[in-house]
Amino acid sequence: MTDTYIKKDIVGGADPAAVIDIGSNSIRYAAGRNGKKLVITTRLGSGLAQTGRLDEERMEKSISVISALASNARHSGYIPFAYATSAVRDASNKAEFVNRLKQKCGITVDVLSGEREAQYAFEAACNSSDGCSALIDIGGASMQIAEAKSKVSYPIGCVRGKDIALQNSGKTDCDDDFETQRTAINRYMDEIIGTPNRRLGKCAGIGGTITTLAALSLGMREYDRDEIDKAVLNKFEVERLIVALSTMGAERKLNPLLRERHDIIMYGAAVLAHAMELFGIEEVHARDCDGLDGYMQYVTEHLL
Repeated sequence: MTDTYIKKDIVGGADPAAVIDIGSNSIRYAAGRNGKKLVITTRLGSGLAQTGRLDEERMEKSISVISALASNARHSGYIPFAYATSAVRDASNKAEFVNRLKQKCGITVDVLSGEREAQYAFEAACNSSDGCSALIDIGGASMQIAEAKSKVSYPIGCVRGKDIALQNSGKTDCDDDFETQRTAINRYMDEIIGTPNRRLGKCAGIGGTITTLAALSLGMREYDRDEIDKAVLNKFEVERLIVALSTMGAERKLNPLLRERHDIIMYGAAVLAHAMELFGIEEVHARDCDGLDGYMQYVTEHLL
């Protein structure tokens, strides 16, 4: 397997479950509640905004990765569980993908609703004492906004945002008149979100877009999960980071933090900036704990 980075120890102790998160940008894996998070970039959701389908080549790559992870889990004494989020949930060929996975590695994929996706993320990230009672989670193809009594998923993320921006602006990549592309993203978000009737103020923030921006804000060259919770992003800092990323141009891919996100991070940042404006988010407090941790808790409490 290639295109990976690791966030914790792979072997997590006595917990018997291993969880595979089938995301729109990457496949993630953890064995046990204290296990390493292994991240493999497959871009399963790429092109979904244009075609409504999962791409055959990306499906095959993702199935191969998931099969290897499930085999590794069983070999190490863990019971593998898998869940999928927005890309699979929204794809017209969802059933084909799920059935092929079942045949290949014997795993029945739990395709989460947007509400369940937001629920697991909220439970994992909003349990601290810093006053964050709301959550924003920006993934590859969806964005979750969650509070204790309201959890909503919107079909916009860093990968889908890129697809929408390029399709509607006629541009070629994020270095081609990005402001015009931001306008396309903002217009799309206005259409799917409307005018929210609440202002969230201070939010916990999760997902690769937010944790990567947080790491950049802290001046990291390599991701440090023990330090990421110190990052607080306000609108000014997000805009500063967008300018800095734009200025880097092709050199983005030379930064270890951006190697797998160099072509999507600006789109994710644009989604975050407009979400902060729409929902009245003044501060985003980055969190390393996320939906994978929440789903692991669900598995250990209800499925074992």
